[in-house]
Amino acid sequence: MADGIEMDEFLQRWLKKVKMISTELTPKEQEKITLAGGKVFQEELEKVNRQKHYSDHNDKKYGHAADHIDVMNSDVDGDHNGSVTVGWKNRYHAMNMMRLNDGYKGYTADHFLTNLIQDSKVSNAVLKAQSEAYQRLLDQEGDED
Repeated sequence: MADGIEMDEFLQRWLKKVKMISTELTPKEQEKITLAGGKVFQEELEKVNRQKHYSDHNDKKYGHAADHIDVMNSDVDGDHNGSVTVGWKNRYHAMNMMRLNDGYKGYTADHFLTNLIQDSKVSNAVLKAQSEAYQRLLDQEGDED
């Protein structure tokens, strides 16, 4: 085994690290992990929003919704609890996108956001990004030993 340690010792150290970091993540550390996934979801949401709902309308005050999708380091209430939120900070865009997704009088819903959330390829990409961020945290903890 590399570094002159046996496999069982290596696995014991690794398990100790995983137990320590998985039970002791601070909200800031959790946000680093969820932010990585949030950025992946943001990119996918921008793509689908441009494909389905981008127009030539030039709104000088608000701009286009696809150009204003944000990843916020908090939940929807602004609490820093380790989660992130992807969406529109601008209420005008958020309400319009909700109407396009869910439908309203005179407009049939297209469920672009719902379908994106349920897309397994997108979910897997988000999880992969979060896994890589988690592994980086584990590696940092390992460097401190």
